[in-house]
Amino acid sequence: MKINQNTQYGTTIALWGPCPDRFLSQGYKKTITFEEQIEKISKVEDIKGVDLYGDWDVSPKNVEEVKRILDAYSLKTFVVTADVNSLPEFGRGSVASPNPSSRQLAIQKVTQAIDMAHILGSEIVDLWFGQDGYDYSFQSDYIWGWERIIDTVAQAAAYAAPKGIKIALEYKPREPRTHIFTATAAKMLFVAQKSGMDNVGILIDTGHGYIAGENISESAALCKLAGDKLFYVHLNDNYKLWDDDMMAGSIHPFEMVEFLYWLERTGYKGPLVLDMFPYREDPLAAATESIEFIKQVRALLAEIDAGEIEELLKNQDAAASMRFLRKKFIKGV
Repeated sequence: MKINQNTQYGTTIALWGPCPDRFLSQGYKKTITFEEQIEKISKVEDIKGVDLYGDWDVSPKNVEEVKRILDAYSLKTFVVTADVNSLPEFGRGSVASPNPSSRQLAIQKVTQAIDMAHILGSEIVDLWFGQDGYDYSFQSDYIWGWERIIDTVAQAAAYAAPKGIKIALEYKPREPRTHIFTATAAKMLFVAQKSGMDNVGILIDTGHGYIAGENISESAALCKLAGDKLFYVHLNDNYKLWDDDMMAGSIHPFEMVEFLYWLERTGYKGPLVLDMFPYREDPLAAATESIEFIKQVRALLAEIDAGEIEELLKNQDAAASMRFLRKKFIKGV
């Protein structure tokens, strides 16, 4: 089948950091500077760009210096993520907070992310509303909360459009809240539709899709049917219980094979970006192995007649599908 030969690979910055958790807040690795992280990333030949998180990696105060460093190492900024999650003011929500000053601060963080993306030459801003949700019954007015999210996305898209920037909505069912409003691909497609803006689409994080109980390939297909709304992809893996951010394809290799197939079939043109937390692993080794896995799967897909896969899907013969996967993707079997 035909594979997009221009696909680029990228990484989040957090992959290369100390990787803290709630039991070891300083992290499992030595803290290094932003430029030292970028220098390490530049050693992975296939990585051409990075995701930057607002406040963590880039801010209005250092955006020009960040641009200088990235240019020095010939790396692009693929995405800027708005920091509407990591401040104490967002403990009870950001854009759907009951506190007007928290909502105002959240809007400010969103517009800052768009402005920084414009300076850095990025075409996408990631909105992930991880603090907007609820933990208990009768804690949230669901209609009011959803209205705030939809209104924020519409405002952000209107602000971003003249700058040539698209808004990618990232979903996740839980953490930090036990219930995040924007929990699934379908819910985010609803927000994109209700925003009324063409420059609003979806970011599929494979691990977030897994813990949401989704078939990530079906989610990619749904984005296609909604009007080519898949704007961005994060790759990682987990056991479908928590957002473990493990190496891509390490736990669910066949589901990753199918997802990579559907990315090609639906015409996804964006980068494939690693969003992993290698707590105890060497980040360079984890990133390299993940990219090699993805590259090998895509190379094998390129050798397969697309008609052969389409025939499998038409017949819906599970044993035939397993035979296909075994023969094409398990070497020597």
